[in-house]
Amino acid sequence: MLMASHAFDGPQKDPGLAFVLTILGFFFVAGLQYFYLGKYIKGVLFLITIGFFYLGTIISLFTIRRATRKVNRKRYLGLR
Repeated sequence: MLMASHAFDGPQKDPGLAFVLTILGFFFVAGLQYFYLGKYIKGVLFLITIGFFYLGTIISLFTIRRATRKVNRKRYLGLR
C-alpha cells in the first residue's frame, strides 16, 4: 500500500498575523509581512522603498491573505 507523504516545515503561517504586519507597515516598518512569509527579497524592497511608497502596502492589504494561503500550501506539499 502506498501512502502519500507530505513534507511539512513547521507550523502554518497565520493570515491574521500577516494582515496585522501589513497594517504595521503604514506606521513602523514596511515589508514585515513578507519577511514573515519568507519572501525576503520582496521584504527588503518594501523596506527600502517604504512599501513602494505606500501603494504596495495598500495593495498588500487585499492580497496578503491569499499570499499566506499560497505559502502554507507550498510548505504543506514540501515545495518550500
